[in-house]
Amino acid sequence: MKIVSFRVYKYAIPLNRPIEVHGLKLTNREGLIIQLKSDRDVDGFGEVAPLDGWSEESLNEAQAQVRELKASLTGCEVLPGAEKLEGKMNSWFEEMNLRPSVQFGIEMAILNLVASTENTPLFQSIAHAPSDHRDYTRVHALLDGTADEVARQAKKFKEDGFLDMKLKVRGSVDESADKVRAVNEVLHGEVLLHLDANQAWELEDAVRFGREIECSTVAYIEEPLKHVFQTPEFYQETLIPVALDESLMKLSFEEFKSMDGVDVLILKPTVLGGLERAWQYMQQARALGLAAVISSSFESGLGILTLANLASCTVRDQAAGLDTLKWFTQDLLEENVLIRHGKINIRQRPPRSEDINFELLKEIL
Repeated sequence: MKIVSFRVYKYAIPLNRPIEVHGLKLTNREGLIIQLKSDRDVDGFGEVAPLDGWSEESLNEAQAQVRELKASLTGCEVLPGAEKLEGKMNSWFEEMNLRPSVQFGIEMAILNLVASTENTPLFQSIAHAPSDHRDYTRVHALLDGTADEVARQAKKFKEDGFLDMKLKVRGSVDESADKVRAVNEVLHGEVLLHLDANQAWELEDAVRFGREIECSTVAYIEEPLKHVFQTPEFYQETLIPVALDESLMKLSFEEFKSMDGVDVLILKPTVLGGLERAWQYMQQARALGLAAVISSSFESGLGILTLANLASCTVRDQAAGLDTLKWFTQDLLEENVLIRHGKINIRQRPPRSEDINFELLKEIL
């Protein structure tokens, strides 16, 4: 199968309310959409959307690399078996030294191109999934705000059928603990609660927080510490399992694979370095008995659908961090990605041209 066309579009979508990423407030989400077309007249879409405050590259840097990709890939054959994520993507693009968001975007486009050609859901192209593979991905609801606000949000999400929720905790230890207690009063242990501290605390404060919420039902806490190598001490003092997120961008697998207290890996393919790298982490986590959670970097609905398919291939059926489209005033898909009863349907073909709202896109390459 040959790539006969490589088109690039840019989008800028206002957000309903600002999102804070490591102290930086964002009011718009910007990114690029890659549209590949094969000699079989089939499209494959990919999304390149580095996240300000988190990604190591800017959108301008990513766009420059996408320009190089267009020149390199137009007229090329798709590498057979690349969609299996077993290393062929890396070998294909290794010499180009692609930035993480660009690697994700081109891999996404190629996977969608292959799945569209086969007219199958994306997850089947990745994993040769059996016919009884679940047709949904569980999603955890995002809670953020004051103690009263998150309690109201938790009550609504529980009524909507969510079985997992994620609460942002940062800043004051006392205020954060109050939020956890307020949410748990609503959940009554019937919903799994995940916490995310975004590396907010020194060890002493993190331990105090853990002790203050000791009677609460918490599945794990993401990145409680400013210094990740203190994770074993935090776990020994609190017995709260720890999930690594930001630290995965800096640490090798060898550095954390035997770290006491680490139970979960939060995988953001846009910032981690693509779908294939995330898939490799998923396999390594499985071998060590760790859970792998696929999480978004505030991609559009196009990216969210791809991430939902990848998340369905996790062994422990972990709820994915994909409840981010509610921040967008509009989406690039004509039909919004629906989360019903805490689940996203994945048993559908990849998006085609007729599914895209091109009024929100400006062709730039």
